Amino acid sequence: MKRTLYTLLLIAATMLGAPSCSPSLPDSPAMSKKLPQIYPDYKGVTIPCNIAPLTFEIKENEATSFLTRFTVGKKELLLAGRKVTPSLDEWRELLASFTVAGKIKIDTYFEKEGKWYMNQPFFVNVSPDSIDRYLSYRLIPPSYVAYEKLDIMQRDLTSYDEEVIYCNMLLATEQKGQCINCHHYKNYKTDNMQFHARQYLGGTLFVHNGKLSKLDLKTDSTISAGVYPSFNPVYDVVAYSVNSTGQVFHTVNHNKIEVQDAASDLILYNPVNNTVSHISNGPTDLEVFPCWSADGRTLYYCSAHFEVQDTANTVTKEEILRYEEVKYDILARRWNPETYEFSEPDTLYAASRMGKSATLPRVSPDGRYMLFALGEYGCFHVWHKDADIYMLDLATGEARPLADSNSDDSESYPTWSSNGKWVMFSSRRDDGNYTRVYIAHVGANGSVSKAFLLPQSSPDFYTLFEKSYNRPEFMIEPVQFTPVQAAEVLAGEAVKATYSKNCK
Repeated sequence: MKRTLYTLLLIAATMLGAPSCSPSLPDSPAMSKKLPQIYPDYKGVTIPCNIAPLTFEIKENEATSFLTRFTVGKKELLLAGRKVTPSLDEWRELLASFTVAGKIKIDTYFEKEGKWYMNQPFFVNVSPDSIDRYLSYRLIPPSYVAYEKLDIMQRDLTSYDEEVIYCNMLLATEQKGQCINCHHYKNYKTDNMQFHARQYLGGTLFVHNGKLSKLDLKTDSTISAGVYPSFNPVYDVVAYSVNSTGQVFHTVNHNKIEVQDAASDLILYNPVNNTVSHISNGPTDLEVFPCWSADGRTLYYCSAHFEVQDTANTVTKEEILRYEEVKYDILARRWNPETYEFSEPDTLYAASRMGKSATLPRVSPDGRYMLFALGEYGCFHVWHKDADIYMLDLATGEARPLADSNSDDSESYPTWSSNGKWVMFSSRRDDGNYTRVYIAHVGANGSVSKAFLLPQSSPDFYTLFEKSYNRPEFMIEPVQFTPVQAAEVLAGEAVKATYSKNCK
């Protein structure tokens, strides 16, 4: 009976295109005029020379057997099966020859009704520009009002290894939930970093020169604790927005939800003396998403001017009624590190004049370019299907969409690798519900290639994985603490920051 069951399983695996022990190419296959349909779509993408293996599935209906051949110069790798999963050793051997830019040629074959066919080959471009080894992100269900288990994770991009930075279930209980969010790093390193815990045992886990502490950045003079952070890359300060945030739901709208700020300001935090001060707190301006320049002397941020028209209404009610009128520009303020004083704001990118809204600015490490998300309105573009990623040339003032990387669904949260050769962003292009991480190469004159989906060990990983990737951030090293050490700090009392008109 066992032998019969094993035989049946073996036959079933073969019918599904499972790999054989020693595959060989078919003789004289019929040539197809089409490129293969594969998921994820890696056709024509540009990848780093140190990325983990690309795995994909061949979407050829009614086919019973499959072969895929990778060719680099005289090197070949032949794999059998509908799911194409090169091993780490096989992949590294293929990529070892790429000291300059080159291509991997990929041929796919399939058998249908006893006859073999060969698709048109496709190519994967390999760049000698390496990518930062680590990536971190929050894993969160794509729910609107409820959550339970949340994780901030770190992933080794040269393999599939993934580790927990912190899990909220270390402290949360069934009655006392804890949200975790907004992990961020100074200069891609983890000796100066932070993330927030909200609700139960809330506070900011702050790492300053390698030392962990729990901070309470809320003061009597600010509307909230720090929310969206930006570490100054040169000086020992952090800019935050402070926000009074709410969410509302559409009854008939494909965007489903709006996340809005009834009030928001900018503050500066000095970790040396544990003080905060205001950068900007205009009563009719909504300031959010600070971002420092590469030299640490200019602070960019987003701001929307919004005034109540009916004095019988609150700001919250008017924003709900007039949600499409809330449009953000990108502003800039010069900062003097000697006096800690900021200049008056200048408008860097007037999106509202074009009837648009710009959010989430991030500046390249060399200071030349800025990435941002552009949509029709609002500040939470992850929920807006019209949102795309744009690049602004800070030398010329020209802005253009990442035409080869954007899609028909939401793109948001762009960021740069430490060498400025790769950009990364969140996208909902796969199914409209889950955010996934996409990566693209930056070439000469700021050109950006077709984006590729973060590789996983199995091509059906994302089909089965029911969590979104939130706030992807590059890192050049892993975190230096364990999840348990983080939990011990968060379980303790928070050190309260004090307010000062100048936190020097």
